This record gives sequence, C-alpha cells and structure tokens, in this order.
Amino acid sequence: MKIQTEAFRKVTAQTAQEICSRADLSAEARPFLLPDLSPQGFLALLVEAENIGDAVRFVAFALPIREAIWWAHVVARTNIPVPTELEMLCLDRTAAWVYEPSDARRRSCMECAESAKFTGAAAYAALSVFWSGGSLAPEGMPDAPPVPSLYAIGVGASVLLAIAAGEPQSAERRFEEAIERGIDIANGGNGKLKAELHREAS
Repeated sequence: MKIQTEAFRKVTAQTAQEICSRADLSAEARPFLLPDLSPQGFLALLVEAENIGDAVRFVAFALPIREAIWWAHVVARTNIPVPTELEMLCLDRTAAWVYEPSDARRRSCMECAESAKFTGAAAYAALSVFWSGGSLAPEGMPDAPPVPSLYAIGVGASVLLAIAAGEPQSAERRFEEAIERGIDIANGGNGKLKAELHREAS
C-alpha cells in the first residue's frame, strides 16, 4: 500500500524520532529511523517491510489519545468475526468515552475489560480508555496516575489482536486496512476505508 508524503493533520510530531522516543520499537525497526525522517516516511518504510507490530505501535503512539483509542475501537469492531455481548459492551463503552470523555465512563471501561478477563481486542480497546488518564487506583484511594504511554500500549495490543482475529491467509489485508483506517483518523477522518466511503456515496 502507498502511504502519503504530506504530513498527517492530527499528528503534531515533526519527526518519527519524536514519536519513537516514547514507543518501544523492535530492533528490526530501528535501522529505518533516520534523522529528520517524517512520521509518514517512517510508517511507509515499516509498511513496506511488512513490519506489522512496529507499524501498529508507531501509529498508536503517533495519534492523539482520543484518536488512537477510536482507531482501536474501529479496527476491533470491523475485525472481530462474531463479537460476544461482552465484547460489544466493551466497544460501546469505548465509543461512548471517545464521544464524551468522563471519569465515570473511563472507569466503566475498566469494569467491562475486567469482566472480559482482559482478553481480546475489545477488552484492550476498553482498557486503553482506563489507561488514558485519571487514576488507576480505586475511587476514594490516593491517586495513582498511569504512565503516559500506557494507553498507546493498550491501543497497539487491541489493534494487533483484531488483526489476528480472522483467517491467517487474510492477515495482510487486515493489517493494511487497519493502517488505512489509522491514516484516515490521522487526517481528521472517522476511520472508514475508501471503499466504504465509496459505497456510502453511491
């Protein structure tokens, strides 16, 4: 797939190094990290190398918090073959927080992620909401703020689990679609594929 050369509208970092200073990328990705390389240039190299894990983690760290969590939500919702009631609850609560963030909604995401035993893409999408700010301690206890990068780790885990949710032979397509959705969100869109937008317009 071809990655745009112009800057992503929602990504404030000017270079890939700014983003990678917060992300724990693999040894395979580091040779691509040239000085002054743009975020879109670095992502293009990762995608071309089919480095799925690092490409997903990079997008998770590149996007602003709400946009990153929306990306996890959209990829999970469109890739889980037959979501359970609990998975749908996790996704619905994740979306509700993105639309209108509040601490009550953040904590409700933790409740459903815990009910899902912290397993699967939907649970990690909800967990990334809980990790996005506030306190990790129970209500009424002294504040325990999360590590700032924790939400992005949850987003990356959710997207990777969603990509792995289908048939192995179509994993490459799901990876490319996940990246396309992430790029659309990075440009101010809602994470829909071009093909989906075309169908809606026709």
